[in-house]
Amino acid sequence: MRSEYLAATALALFVAALPGRAQTDDAVLKAAYIYNIAQFTVWPANAGTRPLNVCVASGHALWQSLRQLHGKPVGERKVAVVEPAAGTACDVTVLRAGAVRPAADGTGMLAVVDEPATGYAGAVALVEEDQHLRFDIDTKEAARAGLRFSSRLLRLARNVR
Repeated sequence: MRSEYLAATALALFVAALPGRAQTDDAVLKAAYIYNIAQFTVWPANAGTRPLNVCVASGHALWQSLRQLHGKPVGERKVAVVEPAAGTACDVTVLRAGAVRPAADGTGMLAVVDEPATGYAGAVALVEEDQHLRFDIDTKEAARAGLRFSSRLLRLARNVR
């Protein structure tokens, strides 16, 4: 319970980042958001203790920052940052703006879209607003994937649908 409180506090601090955040590397901050959001996601019971695969293309702007999270704990699991490939079970998929909705339903895959433009915005959308990084949550998309979010996370989101 104490670690959940500390993680919620850390996420709240990221959400309330000061305008001076421009000095902070944008990719590092986004990677921290993704990590904290993963901690407040209720994953399917069948996930067990296998690694929490964060799938992101090596050419994506967040690749290097997400790689820094490799091996960090999310509950009983450890983060593994991998490139998406056939046969790879992705728990978190980081997509670029304008991405097409992944075909998998009920598989427990959390889709995070970085700066969505129009169209699909995933279960989580990372959005820059007034020099702050915010996030939106689509609970229907999460439910479609078989996921739920902590009420603490929902309270921190800019928009919840």
